Amino acid sequence: MGGMMRGPELEDLKTVDPSQIVKAIRYCGDTYEVTTADGAMLPYWEFNLRFKTDSGAKGPAKEKPAIMPAGMQGDRASVIFSDPSEIAAFIERKC
Repeated sequence: MGGMMRGPELEDLKTVDPSQIVKAIRYCGDTYEVTTADGAMLPYWEFNLRFKTDSGAKGPAKEKPAIMPAGMQGDRASVIFSDPSEIAAFIERKC
């Protein structure tokens, strides 16, 4: 790999728990509110929520993004989509 370090083994995002499957994302002011398949609503300050894509074999199913914790204090997360085109379609600007 030309001196590059290998990252950790990624979880299969097609088989995550309902608490990690994103059903909706609402944006209001400086906060994203992420609703998961188990009905929980998780608020994140806009700077603490990251949007990523994974089109690989272990990436999320189409239109079923997954939320994964990030950071050491539980105040950050990443929402992983299967395709970049899903990102804007999932985020509703509503207060």
